[in-house]
Amino acid sequence: MTHERRTASEIWQRAAQPNDYPFALRLYLDGTRVHLEKLGRWNEEQTIARFKGGFDPSQAWVVCAGDKEIGWMQVSESPERLHLQQLHLLGSFHRRGIGSRLLRKLLERAARAGKPVVLNVIIGNPARFLYERLGFRVTGSNEELVHMVWDLNVGSSGQPPL
Repeated sequence: MTHERRTASEIWQRAAQPNDYPFALRLYLDGTRVHLEKLGRWNEEQTIARFKGGFDPSQAWVVCAGDKEIGWMQVSESPERLHLQQLHLLGSFHRRGIGSRLLRKLLERAARAGKPVVLNVIIGNPARFLYERLGFRVTGSNEELVHMVWDLNVGSSGQPPL
């Protein structure tokens, strides 16, 4: 078996495997802790249980830069919609356009399928601004999460905000 050597600047994705669980859990905890602590809602045991119940390698991809794993993304699909369940990147890879690129690919997939994309973002998470910039709009909230949707049919031009 041959392995291609990838350059560090090359961003690519591979299908997640069950053995990616520890990596995904670590990023999930790192990504949620800071925001939930600000809300006074951090409970590590509950957060781990929520992750354990939601992580599904068959719906997830590991994001890589060259040969290094830098994040992961999970998307579920139903006949009615795509649901961005999770998107986490190592902190050192934030604000490099990687999340935007991954989300644009997801929105292109949704547009081809004629489906909206829904997601939930923790209140105070700056990723909300990225989602809004890409055309997501708020549909509701609770004490912890803001619920958002991107819909192909929303927007003044009638075109998806890609």
